[in-house]
Amino acid sequence: MRFKIYLFLLMFYSVNLHSQELKGKVIDEMQRPISNANIQLLKLENNELITFSKSNEIGFFSFKIKEISFPLVLKITHFFYEKQELEIFSLKDLNVVLKERVNELKEVVIEKKQQDIVEKNDTLTYNLNNLLVGSELKLKDILEKLPGITIDNNKKIKFKGVIIDNLLIDGDEFFKNNHQLAIENLTAEMIEKIQMLKNYKDLSNIDGFENNGQTALNIGIKKKFRDLFKGNFDAEGGIKERYKLHSNLYNFGKKSKLNIITDFNNLNENIFSPIDYIEMRKIAGKNLLVDKFSTGITTSNENGLPPFIFSQDNINTISTKNNTVNFAKKPTKNKRFEFISILNQTRLTENNKSLQTFLDRVSSAILDDYQSIGKSLYSSNIIKFENKINDKDYFQTNGYLFMSMDEQNQDLNNVIVDNQDQTLFKNQTELNSLKVGFNGTYKSKISKIFLIEGAVFNDYSFNKTDKNFISNKNFIGFDFDEKNINQTTNYQWISFGVKAKASIKLKKSDLIVKFNSIIDNETLTNNSNISSDYKFKDTFSILSNNLSVSFSSTLTKKIKSTIGVEYVNNNQFKPNTFNEKINLILPSINLSFKILEKFSCFIGYSMKQNNPNINNFISGNLLENQRTFWLKSSLRSQEMLSDNFNTGLFYTDITKNIFANFFVMYNDNRNQIINNFINSNIVTQQEYRYIDYGNSLIFNSFFSKKLKTIPLAVNFSATNTFSNSKTLTNNLLNDNSFNQNSFDFSLKSYFKNKINFDIGIIHLSNFNSFEAQNSLNKSKLITTSPFIKLDGTLFSKKINWKLNTTYHIFNSSFSNSNPILDTSFKINYITKSKLNFYLNSNNIFNIRENNFKNNFMQNDLMTQQIIMNTLSGFINLGITYSY
Repeated sequence: MRFKIYLFLLMFYSVNLHSQELKGKVIDEMQRPISNANIQLLKLENNELITFSKSNEIGFFSFKIKEISFPLVLKITHFFYEKQELEIFSLKDLNVVLKERVNELKEVVIEKKQQDIVEKNDTLTYNLNNLLVGSELKLKDILEKLPGITIDNNKKIKFKGVIIDNLLIDGDEFFKNNHQLAIENLTAEMIEKIQMLKNYKDLSNIDGFENNGQTALNIGIKKKFRDLFKGNFDAEGGIKERYKLHSNLYNFGKKSKLNIITDFNNLNENIFSPIDYIEMRKIAGKNLLVDKFSTGITTSNENGLPPFIFSQDNINTISTKNNTVNFAKKPTKNKRFEFISILNQTRLTENNKSLQTFLDRVSSAILDDYQSIGKSLYSSNIIKFENKINDKDYFQTNGYLFMSMDEQNQDLNNVIVDNQDQTLFKNQTELNSLKVGFNGTYKSKISKIFLIEGAVFNDYSFNKTDKNFISNKNFIGFDFDEKNINQTTNYQWISFGVKAKASIKLKKSDLIVKFNSIIDNETLTNNSNISSDYKFKDTFSILSNNLSVSFSSTLTKKIKSTIGVEYVNNNQFKPNTFNEKINLILPSINLSFKILEKFSCFIGYSMKQNNPNINNFISGNLLENQRTFWLKSSLRSQEMLSDNFNTGLFYTDITKNIFANFFVMYNDNRNQIINNFINSNIVTQQEYRYIDYGNSLIFNSFFSKKLKTIPLAVNFSATNTFSNSKTLTNNLLNDNSFNQNSFDFSLKSYFKNKINFDIGIIHLSNFNSFEAQNSLNKSKLITTSPFIKLDGTLFSKKINWKLNTTYHIFNSSFSNSNPILDTSFKINYITKSKLNFYLNSNNIFNIRENNFKNNFMQNDLMTQQIIMNTLSGFINLGITYSY
């Protein structure tokens, strides 16, 4: 009996020794850690304090207790969050979620002394009462008023001059990179709050790892607009038969979010910008394997992009039909499903004249007069699913389908200036493309210091291009004595890859080991009625194995370093041509310094590789257009490396509304593939060559300051690029230098419920120099555009109006262009009912059939002066119905 008692006591004592630590983590509703939370451990029966502690910088806390008698009470308090009390019945790890406190001190805060921005941990909350002036209608109008935030020409949201990584609705990922959808469709009346998260961690984040979070802009929606099907419908039409029909349906719930947009217009307004479309496709393939710890980057071609998305001013007419569906569902806090589907149809016409001057100073200039009709249909579909299985395991998978069908019919009058020899062409090009694939990721936290990750992807791409060129003269430059050329090109690309990654947390450092293996197989088939030289089938494969090690360490409180090295083994194979094995060592280093509390900087270096593609190794000739073709390639695979240096300075003072940064980036190519142009008046032949020269230097700066005593803000951004390269024309080496500069300065007012202004200037300049065959050719194109934007309200906000005027001044070394006064306005009459009326206009001083602008383009072969027949201005009357 005594033995049994001893045995029982021994077992109890062993369990007691093993269970002396109670630990957990304090987070907010957006899964961000909360530091400095007061944590008390109390007895349940008498509320007697046992011990207390505070959460650390990652929200972690722990208690070591000699004796434990359950149940216990855990009390957590924090000045910015609601108090939380939990009854504890065991020693399992705790995850305590605190709700943000609606501050009781609101009534005693004097409005004039309120900060424009409140910083709490890594979150900036904008005081919209201070910053908004009353004339805002869309999210875009709100964001343009917020210090540190800008919207660029591609409709991308930037914070301190850098594009944000995520766009959130009520803390949930929804629009993500599709900024234009959000800024032009969310109305100002829906917005309750706006927060900038400087260290956002998404669902994939594993506690204790991957501390370098992303930037995210969180849009808080007012309660009356949640969990309801709401939306609006716009219809407008007027002068020049210009029209727009636009509907926006949304339902932003706690677990499900839906947005359906339908748009028909001929105003040259696209739902998606070109950058948005390209970034959507980054979900595919190798992008899954590239993370923020990568020291080398494997490049790949993006084929099958719809040509129309890059059309800007060179449009005579355009009509677009678009349907976009964006759906996200979060059935639990750890599971998320997302579906994005875009169907877009576009028809456009162009009517331009251009003068092409060849840089070889031998060939005659060519005058082109062309008209074209283009049609495009594309569809993009993405399905995502992710599951945070528990605090230690995470899984994600993505599926995607991109399709495109494009057709262009062109009538071209080609005149050689020297002898006035004229050739008429009818060109027809059809491009059909398909890209389909899937990828998946799995993460598992093995212990406090060890995280493993695996990923896999498989992509398939197919492009078919049909070209049909008819001329009134024989194509003798192609060694083809006929007036008709047909060419069909089929391209297929299959890519498969896997990744294994291990992260180890040391005391003040992190060690990351990663292995990638990728196989790319490309096939190019070409058939033509010209000759056997234009009929071939090529295959090119790359098997790339990459092993990288990255070591990050906190040297002092103010200095952090990251050192990495990557071993690359490339096996590049082309049947009957070459089988090359390329082994590379790619080093990288990055140092960051926190000079002062508000001032920091970084400096870094990395060596990167670029891989060739099948087009560089074609075994036959390939037609590009009616006067240009690629010659059979004689290249073998070689290593292509570049050295990249970068440094940056950051200064942020939230209390003074100052945001500033400055970047310098330098790139030097050790080896790269360039074009050799063999040019004559009749035809241009192109071939690929290797060259070991080419560098660029980029300066980028940003400054934003909102004054406090005066309702004004100053914004400035500038980019300066200097690059040098060598090109080949008629087998002779040319020296080229480029100097491109841009700066944007504006002064913005913040008068409440009055007329406000945004005045400034945008300056763009290009200075280029080409030295070929002992002759120097210099060119310049300078565009200076002062602007003024006015907005305000009238009659107790029943009328909301905007007026934008820009004066474009051109200075070109090749042509004289008349200045253009571009003025537009929009007047909204807001009623108490669901029906509102508006007057919309654009470029009102150019409402005519033939509206022309001048432009200037250059490449390694020629300079090109263009007279573009652009869209005419318009004035439309419209109605908006909200429901």
